[in-house]
Amino acid sequence: MAVFILTATLLVGLAPVLSTYAEDGSHCQWKSNSKNISYTDLSAYFGEYEGSFVLYDLKNGAWNIHNRDQATLRVAPNSTYKIYDALFGLEEGVISPDHSLIAWNGNVYPFEAWNTDQTLESAMSASVNWYFQSVDEQLGAASVQSYLQKIEYGNQNMGRDFPTYWMESSLEISPVEQVELLIKLHNNSFGFSPEHINAVKNSIRLSSSGAGTFYGKTGTGRVDGRDVNGWFIGYIETGDNTYFLPQILKPVTVPTEAAQRKSPCPYCLI
Repeated sequence: MAVFILTATLLVGLAPVLSTYAEDGSHCQWKSNSKNISYTDLSAYFGEYEGSFVLYDLKNGAWNIHNRDQATLRVAPNSTYKIYDALFGLEEGVISPDHSLIAWNGNVYPFEAWNTDQTLESAMSASVNWYFQSVDEQLGAASVQSYLQKIEYGNQNMGRDFPTYWMESSLEISPVEQVELLIKLHNNSFGFSPEHINAVKNSIRLSSSGAGTFYGKTGTGRVDGRDVNGWFIGYIETGDNTYFLPQILKPVTVPTEAAQRKSPCPYCLI
């Protein structure tokens, strides 16, 4: 619960950046094998925002969910998808743990950190879209689609917006599905190279102390100049347990024009 409060406070504080999603998504058919599911009303922590928070206790197989309806609603993953895009690139040899440098393409972006050569670590930290789009282009659409199906990522729908399918486009995923994928990443249930799994984990490590290690990735999308999708997904490893905690926020009132229209944004950031 302490973990939730800290994370919720952080995200509500970042609400102007991490905000909304259009209410046109579909719900996943979530069938948890666990009978240890509890529901908690944490709306007081969200202030003027709606959304969902999911906490999964790996050791005890226990779920704690705020707002089940939103927890099963699929929305665009935006930059949280970069975790898996990086993994696909590593598996196919587009990048490697020791050689992940991709040269800057020379295009000038509105974020200074993007206007230079990038490694996996720097690109993940600054959420550099062009880096992961370059990985996608080298992988090819067919390979990406195969991996989406292999790991069962959300609705597995790339649509026709390659390589912007993960930025307020056709690919969508729900908070509970984010948890299930993070568990598979943590345990390497994908059967991928352990070296590649570790490289991705290292790229999303936010902090480490005697209390544990915190991993995570934010994801924000924009439609018509408005924030339309605000994620934080991650997990905390302690000495004897791991806790997974995705959260998504949206304002109580979603602008009609933004809710009705989706268009990929080249600068869907954090």
